[in-house]
Amino acid sequence: MKTTMKIIALLLVAVSLMGCFSGCGGGKKEQANSSTDIQISFNNSGMGDAWMAAIVEAFNEKHPEYNVYYKATADYGAVMAAYGMPDVDTVDIYMHSRPHDVSYAEPLNDLLNYTVEGESKTIGEKFSQDYLDMVTRPDGNIYTLTYGGSTIGIVYNKELFKQAGIDVTPRTTDELIAVCATLADMNITPTCHFKNGGYYWKMNELWFAQYEGIEAYNDFWANPTKEKMLAKDGRYEALLVNQKLLTPENVLSGSNVDNHVSIQTKFLNGKAAMMVNGTWLSTEMQNNDKINNFEMMRNPVISAIKNKCTTIQNDQQLRSVVSAIDSITDGEKTEADYKQGDGFVVGTLTVSAEDWARIKEARTMCYVDHNEYGFTVPTYSNAKEGAMEFIKFFYSDEAYKIFLSIYKGRIPMVLDQGEIDTSSWNEFQINQYDILTNMESSVSPYRATINRLFTDGGAWSYGSQNYDYRTLMCTNNENDRITADEAWTHIQGIINDNYADWESNVKN
Repeated sequence: MKTTMKIIALLLVAVSLMGCFSGCGGGKKEQANSSTDIQISFNNSGMGDAWMAAIVEAFNEKHPEYNVYYKATADYGAVMAAYGMPDVDTVDIYMHSRPHDVSYAEPLNDLLNYTVEGESKTIGEKFSQDYLDMVTRPDGNIYTLTYGGSTIGIVYNKELFKQAGIDVTPRTTDELIAVCATLADMNITPTCHFKNGGYYWKMNELWFAQYEGIEAYNDFWANPTKEKMLAKDGRYEALLVNQKLLTPENVLSGSNVDNHVSIQTKFLNGKAAMMVNGTWLSTEMQNNDKINNFEMMRNPVISAIKNKCTTIQNDQQLRSVVSAIDSITDGEKTEADYKQGDGFVVGTLTVSAEDWARIKEARTMCYVDHNEYGFTVPTYSNAKEGAMEFIKFFYSDEAYKIFLSIYKGRIPMVLDQGEIDTSSWNEFQINQYDILTNMESSVSPYRATINRLFTDGGAWSYGSQNYDYRTLMCTNNENDRITADEAWTHIQGIINDNYADWESNVKN
């Protein structure tokens, strides 16, 4: 069996090197793997690799003692084909786009304590603490550090909103649903997604986190129990939003079957007013001259959150509080302008400190996937020292400025000196930058503390990643269409039927 597996691994590596990879960069000829030749296997899905080629070239010029080269592909399987197989693997740095087994990963903690020559901050000090918390494993180690990613939210067509007379983006999910009705009345298709529900599952995770609070949300993924997974919590409230939002009347025809490029193209051409997307919309469609017609709205707060509040009774009051919090984010007001005694006063409404904090947290959280794009150095690499030097260089101001100037999207890191120059960015890219800058907490199930019940076992927040309840809610076939309650019943069935197997998979 071992011999067979080794042969398969060798074939996978050979295929990867010969045919699967779409690009090779770095300006130096590839050589046999050694302590000075640094081979990178790079997943460039959604990000391209022009910035990577420029950074590798700059590193090779700066460090002639090393020879860095990379293989790029959007095929995750090809990128990770040999990972964890030290007998056949020649890769020194993996740049991957999904969480993976860190059994063969070198801890990167020491990198965070390193200060690039000529700079004053350590690499760790340049990163946001929120991000570092996200990638720190229970053992206290960090095994991956980001090279990219995106902030995900609802992107809208400003021109179509203007045509419909909508001059304020929705602040709550009830308002979002009302906006859909306004658009539909003007014969404008409200929203679209690509097959398998697109990125709406990420909005559902966000609304789940808003409703429960970020601490409880993170605990769900870190310390799951069957009781927690069966609880009728923010996941159910998000399904209720989906039921009203993702209707056959609201969703662009073809959304349930078309791929993401096809739907994004239709979206940019004005076939629908909204789409859940991320930074890669402008990366993949950067040559489309209509990109400046689009913005990402601040995430609408789930209207059901008022059920968790004692001083906010209805959606109108919730909208008022969200607007007050926005005025602070925009620099128009300060928190002191609303503070009165132990609470806050918004117009004629007095809001408790607890309710204010809950709504503020919900409004300033975003779904991000920077933790899904990471450098990993295999423990068995022959060029660990050189690999670490390259990663250090990537986080230098010099390399980060190259990244910013070409990719035109940021990671949760600041420059050591000066501000990020966005003068060459388009409006959509600046809009994304502002949202990430104002984010106070990040939402993602892919934290480093994610329980193995989800990674090894096969569990997921909605029972299974393969359960496509979003598509079923907006299917044109009435016999197949489901409600939020029907979806929730099915999810509970998945959990009840499979929980023991999920636990068993972890033990094995």
